Amino acid sequence: MPRTIPFTKYYSFLSGFDYFLLIFGTLAAVLAGGILPSISLVMGHVASAFTEGGSSTGNIMGTMSTIAVIVMMIATLLFIFSYIFYAFYQHLAENICLDLRKRYITALMRQEVGYFEINKVE
Repeated sequence: MPRTIPFTKYYSFLSGFDYFLLIFGTLAAVLAGGILPSISLVMGHVASAFTEGGSSTGNIMGTMSTIAVIVMMIATLLFIFSYIFYAFYQHLAENICLDLRKRYITALMRQEVGYFEINKVE
């Protein structure tokens, strides 16, 4: 079985900006995950608007307008937080890959020339 890197070691080489991306990306993901179920709570008011509103068309239309505005605000917040989560984590992944490539090239260039005559590097 191949050896694996411990989870805590994976984040040990992050810079300060990378920690910023990680923390705020995670926070945005948590907020987006918390916002998503609120849509179903608001949609519950749609059904109750028809039962509690009686046959008053004006009351139903007012309630539906309010619900539509609330759903649009929730959807906007969900889009913003989801985009922040995606963008921050994507940028963090690029930073980690770039850092790993730099470390690999540095370690590769420190090898003796004889190493490359014996071993094939691809």
